[in-house]
Amino acid sequence: MKRRDALKVAALAALAITGASAYDEKLIVNKQKMQIKDPANPTETEFKHSPEIKIGAIDAQGFALVEVNIGQKGVIHPSVANHWIYEIELHADGKKIASASLEPIASRGYLAARVNTKDIKVLSAISRCNLHGDYTASVNV
Repeated sequence: MKRRDALKVAALAALAITGASAYDEKLIVNKQKMQIKDPANPTETEFKHSPEIKIGAIDAQGFALVEVNIGQKGVIHPSVANHWIYEIELHADGKKIASASLEPIASRGYLAARVNTKDIKVLSAISRCNLHGDYTASVNV
């Protein structure tokens, strides 16, 4: 296969993957950054949308498994056709280091990444709900 043909195939494959989302983009109705109104007393809705960040044991090279679940205190965010977490981002000291794009019904709000914790002070996660907007949580490393 010639280089030009290979590039065409790669471009078409990338385009197909980009457009292969199972959900209708019109279902994402709220992209606002949301704040927990009373951090001392979050509501059930705020717990449901807030990322929970867990940092596992750090190995000899400084890497740890970081898991992000959407929902805290036993309140889990649903994943149904019209209400789900469509994206999660993980940031280290403000720099995006991992993300997950999620489909309704087929996947639930979860992201896992092996992160080099050396020199990182804060990990933050953003959950993006199609109905209720973006919620952020952070933990000190």
